[in-house]
Amino acid sequence: MAEVNEQRLVDRFLQMVRIDSPSSHEREIADYLRQELESLGFEVEEDDAGRDLLQMLGDMRGAETIRFAGNLIARKKGTVHQAAPILFAAHMDTVVSNKGVVAKVEEGVIRTDGRTILGADDKAGIAAMLEAAHVLREHQLPHGDLEYVFTIAEETGLNGSRLLDKKKLRAKFGFVMDSGGPPHVVIGASPTEIDFTIKIYGKAAHSGVNPEDGISAIAAAGLGISHVRMGRIDEETTVNIGVIKGGERTNIVCDYVEMWGEARSRNEDKLAAQLSGIQSAFAMACEKFGARFEMEEQKIYSGFNLSEDDDVVRLAFAGVRKAGMNPELAARGGGSDTNILNEAGIPSVNLGVGASNDHTSQESVTVQDLVNATKLVLGIIESVVERVPAGVRA
Repeated sequence: MAEVNEQRLVDRFLQMVRIDSPSSHEREIADYLRQELESLGFEVEEDDAGRDLLQMLGDMRGAETIRFAGNLIARKKGTVHQAAPILFAAHMDTVVSNKGVVAKVEEGVIRTDGRTILGADDKAGIAAMLEAAHVLREHQLPHGDLEYVFTIAEETGLNGSRLLDKKKLRAKFGFVMDSGGPPHVVIGASPTEIDFTIKIYGKAAHSGVNPEDGISAIAAAGLGISHVRMGRIDEETTVNIGVIKGGERTNIVCDYVEMWGEARSRNEDKLAAQLSGIQSAFAMACEKFGARFEMEEQKIYSGFNLSEDDDVVRLAFAGVRKAGMNPELAARGGGSDTNILNEAGIPSVNLGVGASNDHTSQESVTVQDLVNATKLVLGIIESVVERVPAGVRA
């Protein structure tokens, strides 16, 4: 395998984390990536996902002053035409702003001064993809058609990839550089997530004069919550109610409570059972207090479950081995753009980029993991080419 330019890789990563790009504010990093990709021989297309997202959310305030960024689709024609076209993806946004980040390398570890996140999620994945493209060009390595996809607003619910026109993608396999684990871990399974909203309607009354005439939506909500099992249900399933809002004053029997939660499972039957149980818990509670409730559900993304027999996993494993590591297939409890690609019919796995303590000010990534993630990209590209018999490569 051709040598990775470690200094260039680290320098580019440090340059990118200094570009502030919280969700829906990806314009500067999108412009940076377009310039880099075009210099590497990619044709770059940008969609209207940023504007579409705000329209979908119904918030176009100040839209005329916003420099929207969309998803980037970058294509590079292969030198081995018979090789299957493949896709690498990463997201441009960070979970929160890291404006003013001070990143430093100490004893092979890159971290901040503790005031901000680092942004390795997912700029470590982007850095690996860009460095791999540099190595391909410098060493004139053979490769099939490549698609690099960089999405917006991943951290706010995979919104960029959901709005991406998947019909534009030509890849047969997808490799998403966005897992927090080490680069030898291949994520082959992820749950379906259903978000739910529960609205409880009671009856207002004066809490000191005639409380018996009221129906407390808070009391009904509390009883319902007490009958919902939350946290880790089993190795495949989790449930959480994360937000509760209700009430105006202490001297009013609360007549309305709204709460938001989620259920995830890699098993569709278990997921349905948890949602049914939540519905039953609040039906029981509201009946007891004389309140009524509504429960609305929304699928955020579908799960996927791949095995070592799937071609995309075989290619990922081959890439890991070429990078000098031993592959490990694992499941993950969170979602990523991988879910959306699989749902669109492109078999895809999520690959580790080495980010640790992501979404916190203690976030870090090692230089070695950045190098290994780059080698992984190169290893997968090489493995795809090797599937084409040497005598027919053109």
